Amino acid sequence: MNKKIFLAVLATVLVFPLLYSQDKEKEPAKKEPTKIEPAKKEDQPASEKPKLTVWQEVALEDFETTPYTDKNIFYNVSSDQEAKVAIRDQLPATSTSKKYLGLKIKTRGGDMVIIRPPKELIIDKFCRAISFWVYGKKTYGEVSFMIQDTKLLNHKLIVVPTVDFLGWKQFTVKIDKRILQEDDFLNQKKTMKIINIQYRTVGMKQKPSQWEYIYLDDITVTVRERYDDKQSDEW
Repeated sequence: MNKKIFLAVLATVLVFPLLYSQDKEKEPAKKEPTKIEPAKKEDQPASEKPKLTVWQEVALEDFETTPYTDKNIFYNVSSDQEAKVAIRDQLPATSTSKKYLGLKIKTRGGDMVIIRPPKELIIDKFCRAISFWVYGKKTYGEVSFMIQDTKLLNHKLIVVPTVDFLGWKQFTVKIDKRILQEDDFLNQKKTMKIINIQYRTVGMKQKPSQWEYIYLDDITVTVRERYDDKQSDEW
């Protein structure tokens, strides 16, 4: 009798863990709480997105169609100075360019040549910078230009202080706050323009006269639209 009781207890002890483990397996797995991700910036409504100022690079003079002749250059002749200007097409600054401007001057040093474009180089948008491609031949001269702001004030800006390099290089001149660009009143548009391009030779006037060469290509401006007044005053 005692032996039968002992066997019954032993069977119960062995079977109980198996039943317990099966019950555990039947329990449904607990779900993890759903995480709410914060809204991404790109998912925000268009009205809530910050407006970005769009700057564009625009060609002001590419020298492709504008005819430049010796009538467009001005300089003082003190002895045997000469100067000539012409459109050239050999080895332009970029792969998209076909023509560029060539200037040569016979000088003993200290001369200034002014190139007045045949057409007005007008900037009708708000301008951040003006860029020039310049081909140098280590003449050590200075390349600059004269710009007229919206108040009709003229400013000389230096593109290359010293042409001490050989080959094509692009130079960028930033437009600072002293060059006035804002309109007197909104919706009364005013423009700026480049009046001329200048090349100043260096050296002592006592040296023998010699030819100096400088080349220009693709004058571009970095601009954006001016601020506009959309508020109607008719009420």
